[in-house]
Amino acid sequence: MDQRTTFKALHQNTSPLFIANCWDPLSALIIEQAGGKAVATTSWGMSNHQGYKDGEQLTFDHVLQTVSAILKMITIPLSVDIEAGYSADQNQIIKHIIQLADLGVAGINIEDKPSHQSSLRDIASHQALLQAIKQALHHRGFKHFFINARCDLCLQPHWTEATLHERALAYQTAGCDGFFIPGLTDTAMIKRLTALLSIPVNVMLLPGFSDKQVLAELGVKRISSGNALSDHVIAQQESATKKLLEEHTVEFLFEQPVLTTRLSS
Repeated sequence: MDQRTTFKALHQNTSPLFIANCWDPLSALIIEQAGGKAVATTSWGMSNHQGYKDGEQLTFDHVLQTVSAILKMITIPLSVDIEAGYSADQNQIIKHIIQLADLGVAGINIEDKPSHQSSLRDIASHQALLQAIKQALHHRGFKHFFINARCDLCLQPHWTEATLHERALAYQTAGCDGFFIPGLTDTAMIKRLTALLSIPVNVMLLPGFSDKQVLAELGVKRISSGNALSDHVIAQQESATKKLLEEHTVEFLFEQPVLTTRLSS
């Protein structure tokens, strides 16, 4: 079974697929060696660790180089967060996705809010984009490539459940393999959403919203940590650096050994 088929199958188990998100080769390798069945990049984390803000501030070439390096370090399926596609041009977005597929990526997250605007792309336009992406992938022989349609509706100041369902059904009709709805924590709404769709629903963990068993009972098939792990690592580095510079001691830095085994020579 190839990586794409494996990745798609991981969304069909009784227990939801839990995704810890990475931002570089080492973080991806650590996730695999900790027991991750698959891994996905976080654009927020990848940008932050390179000194940029999220929102397609990195060039796509930089993303491509990082993804290529990650794939050389891991053996589990990799999904890539491509934000809104790193372009406003449909053909260029499709080209970017084909480049990732050619590298061996198992899937992507693509969102419906272009980075240069505050509002979401209109439903019909985004549905057409998703359909074009799916058709291009099929044409190139990547029929098992997983398109996780991220919907940022719940991150907008005003939204309704009716609009959420409208977008979810439109993206499903476009041929997407999963529906990702960060910011949705209302359990009743989640249950109605999973009952509405025939494709897997993906949610993002937030403080107080992390019970895997509850999410499984609601019908959720994929759970993402988002930028939480990346932010935690940065916070730990900030704390350790401050202590090092203020106390002029290094003993605490050797309290935990590095356990990750490098795969490359």
